[in-house]
Amino acid sequence: MNKNLPSEAVQRAVVALNNKEVIAYPTEAVFGVGCDPDSEEAVMRLLALKQRPVEKGLILIAASFEQLQPYIDDSQLTDEQRATVFARWPGPVTFVFPRSQRLPPG
Repeated sequence: MNKNLPSEAVQRAVVALNNKEVIAYPTEAVFGVGCDPDSEEAVMRLLALKQRPVEKGLILIAASFEQLQPYIDDSQLTDEQRATVFARWPGPVTFVFPRSQRLPPG
């Protein structure tokens, strides 16, 4: 976590996420926008804000592979793909995973 971010800002972001709102947060180069991925209402708000069709999906940021597992279909990854992910995680790399069939259509 960014130690330079004031704790009150973090607390406001937590409250906003719990209220199914969209937040802006700093990344290395630009500000990102995000929401609680478990809230369909919040995800729909984010898609509307970005003017992005649901079919295009969204980026998930996770501190660990375990955080992603509810959202991806890990069974479709080969051993080689899994090894590539773990060899480069954490790092400045974007991976595209198949979505879990447990998620709502989109």
